[in-house]
Amino acid sequence: MAWPVGLGILYGIWAPFIQRHGTPLNALQITLGVVSGLALAVLVFILMRLPTTMTTELRAAAFGVVAGVSVGFLHSLTYASVLRSSGIGLTVGGAAAIATFYFFHTRED
Repeated sequence: MAWPVGLGILYGIWAPFIQRHGTPLNALQITLGVVSGLALAVLVFILMRLPTTMTTELRAAAFGVVAGVSVGFLHSLTYASVLRSSGIGLTVGGAAAIATFYFFHTRED
């Protein structure tokens, strides 16, 4: 329970501060932080609770997708191009999928 909550809080704080670009914090940016942090926390919580119903490959791919989408979204808040944000998201997602596959595969029963 601590990992999803901790990641959600960190993500929820990080997103509005990336998006504000030196301007004062406003209500829309706070809403962005709350919604994005809550969404990430819920997704990570769900992924951590489904270990027995998913194969190792599918579970690693799901963690990779969540990591890639979340990092790509954070990068898109910097007003970077869609291609650059997508490329960074794909790179991080692929690396996360490989790392989680290794982690899950070496700890199988």
